[in-house]
Amino acid sequence: MLRAPTLFEDAVKVLLTTNCSWEATRGMVTRLIGEAGLDGQAFPPPSAIAAMSPARLRSKVRCGYRAEALARFARRVAGGKLDLQEWENGLMPSESLRAAILEEHGFGPYAAESILRILGRHDYLALDSWVRKKYRQLHPGRVKSTDGSIARRYSRFGSYRGLALWLDLTRDWHEEGEDVWPRRDGEKG
Repeated sequence: MLRAPTLFEDAVKVLLTTNCSWEATRGMVTRLIGEAGLDGQAFPPPSAIAAMSPARLRSKVRCGYRAEALARFARRVAGGKLDLQEWENGLMPSESLRAAILEEHGFGPYAAESILRILGRHDYLALDSWVRKKYRQLHPGRVKSTDGSIARRYSRFGSYRGLALWLDLTRDWHEEGEDVWPRRDGEKG
């Protein structure tokens, strides 16, 4: 995962990935930059998004139900009620940090666990529809038991299970034949 210049930008972009295609997310981010970004090019600071009403975000950014969460999050950061440096504190246990992120309106398990991964914490799996679909393409099985199967397969990696999952699912993005991690004897793919 690549980091944006600020955790605020990362968190907003994760929020805009929920329940939609990558193309829709890209469109929302582009429109948000166009509406509130510095000179319409750089990602907007919290204060610029906080100045936008949820109705304007829905209308101009076309972020739908995410508008309220985005406006509230930007207001909390801009107003100093939420200090994102606390999220970047490496001393806070991942479980506590996940809980803190989940307290933010609009940030569910997928968003919280994605932000953890961005922060270099790989304890959680950040499961979404793309992960589930890609996993089943690589490891066929009953769709009904996908989450349990994912949890079992990557549990051996302990606090790096989220990273192992991500490397496995994106291995086709790497050079052909390159091993992402050592395999057990006889294990394929």
